[in-house]
Amino acid sequence: MTSALITAIDTREERDVITARQRVRLVATELGFDGRDRVRIVAAASAMTRSFLARFGQANLSLLILGGPPAALEIVLAAPRRTLGPQGSPLQRSRLDTTPVRALMDWVELRHARGVVRLVMRKELAQAATGQDPAALAHRTMAALADETGVDPFEEVHRQTIEQIASLTELRQREEQLIAANAQLREVERALRASLEEKDVLMREVHHRVNNNLQIIASLLNLQTSRASDPAVREELAVVGNRIQSLSLVHQKLYRSQDLSHIDAGGYVHELCAHLQGAFAATTGPVALAVEAPPLPIPLDSAIHLGLIVNELVTNSLKHGFHDGQGGRIAVSLHRAEADQLVLTVVDDGRADEVTRRGLGMTLVEAMARRLDGTLAVARDGGTRTMLTLPMPKESSKNRSESD
Repeated sequence: MTSALITAIDTREERDVITARQRVRLVATELGFDGRDRVRIVAAASAMTRSFLARFGQANLSLLILGGPPAALEIVLAAPRRTLGPQGSPLQRSRLDTTPVRALMDWVELRHARGVVRLVMRKELAQAATGQDPAALAHRTMAALADETGVDPFEEVHRQTIEQIASLTELRQREEQLIAANAQLREVERALRASLEEKDVLMREVHHRVNNNLQIIASLLNLQTSRASDPAVREELAVVGNRIQSLSLVHQKLYRSQDLSHIDAGGYVHELCAHLQGAFAATTGPVALAVEAPPLPIPLDSAIHLGLIVNELVTNSLKHGFHDGQGGRIAVSLHRAEADQLVLTVVDDGRADEVTRRGLGMTLVEAMARRLDGTLAVARDGGTRTMLTLPMPKESSKNRSESD
């Protein structure tokens, strides 16, 4: 990285700091820095020069141009490490703190080598100065410094005050802009919250009405079932009613839930199995139905399919496995397995053969298993064991875009 020296100043007292400050400001102006960056550069240079004087009793300040990339103004402060001033007076032992100037400059580094403390600070040049020859820039800047006729401390303090006032004014304007922007963001946030709350209320109302309509349909089917004279018709109507009940239960749970996009599959399976056990109690005898299903949130669409599968499998066991009224045992398990899979298992010790269990219910189970990209395995040995393994349900891209 090529560099060119603009000027060097040996500072030993406050007057030297004022001279250094003026030269830094002139150099920053000549190199095209805007008012805000110019104030930052001058503030960083004067603050660290005073710190060097307090700590080491002197400071050699050098201003250079770096060719880059990126091209930059480099300010170097150097002093020998010592604890006594020129007249033998003790110097401050506090450590040099570069934290304040790190917020003002683009790059700051403090070095200690061979008894010399060196602080290097850089500020990238404006786009117009990037790509120019460092030597030419340094020569032009030195010419501008040569035209300066002495340093008036009062004038320098006056300039410093004007620059600080201008900087404070700019900061105040930016603060007012930020306050206005924050107020607008709060209004937008309130509007979004109100919209989301309204959407939740409407969705709950939709689920409530769907649940009511499904309950009406189930009641009509129950009424028709009680008036049917053919036992086979009554049995089929009851099965259809249970399917409707499984759908109704989904909307009932959503209406009561805080999350309108997911269902607790564990609680859903528990309630569904309890309903089915009560519905078939009169014809199956004492059937012990054990359910193992911990809380597990899954998306609404997957919950509906899973509920219908559970309904068909448990109905199949109750309807065909224990039709002799002697009772038995059914175990339902739903859990999350390794490899991010969901496993549903329905096991019974019923006494039906494969032919009696192959009906519309199993056809629906197989169709919905394919819909969920699952695999179905059925084994019969002194009972029936059905296992469904499927990928852990996730929200579809359509549902995600709608929720966004």
